[in-house]
Amino acid sequence: MIIRKYFSGISTLGVLALATEKFALLPYIVEENTVEEIKKVLDVPVTQLNVGGCSLIGSLCVANSYGLLLPNIVKDDEVELIKNFLEENDIDIQIKILNSKNTALGNLILTNDKGCIISEELKGFKKDIEDILNVDVDIGNIAELPTVGSNAVATNKGCLVHPLADDEELEWIKDVLKIDCIGRGTANKGVTSVGACIIANTKGAIVGGDTTGPELLRIEEALDLI
Repeated sequence: MIIRKYFSGISTLGVLALATEKFALLPYIVEENTVEEIKKVLDVPVTQLNVGGCSLIGSLCVANSYGLLLPNIVKDDEVELIKNFLEENDIDIQIKILNSKNTALGNLILTNDKGCIISEELKGFKKDIEDILNVDVDIGNIAELPTVGSNAVATNKGCLVHPLADDEELEWIKDVLKIDCIGRGTANKGVTSVGACIIANTKGAIVGGDTTGPELLRIEEALDLI
């Protein structure tokens, strides 16, 4: 299932939220009825919070079914909220605060439950990321851009990538993430940073409300949601 949404009028959903096969994290600005829709589409428990006192959860954090990486600006009460939410839903994953000067971890890391690609800017944390996310990590760019998390969105079945990614990059991403489906595309009427516009898992996707019909078709195909 795939639906179009705005979060308080904002269409860059991937900047504000993240989703995995086990849970989703949303900012407080998301309305209650939208939260309930997201629970149904992704079929996972959901909680709302801030990270570092702001709503940019998708840009600041990254997660899969094994681990959650948080930036060093996260507050103690925010970490406690996450831990309580995971415990209440019997979700056993590792949590680690990454002491990197780059706090936009979600923009710099692309992962699923099978593999991970990180920006060169995080190469010094490769071992930490591998240990927490429990996957092998490769270092590289997508469409010559270091913001690999912003320029692709991946699940355990597929990946939608920046439209200027070349064939060699697509094959590399497929190999690292161990997926069968991959495709180029945009969202929100031509936005190339698709990871900033979409949250998804293998059960469904929530895309920015400005996304067009043809863009939806490409998203569905690339993420194998048809």
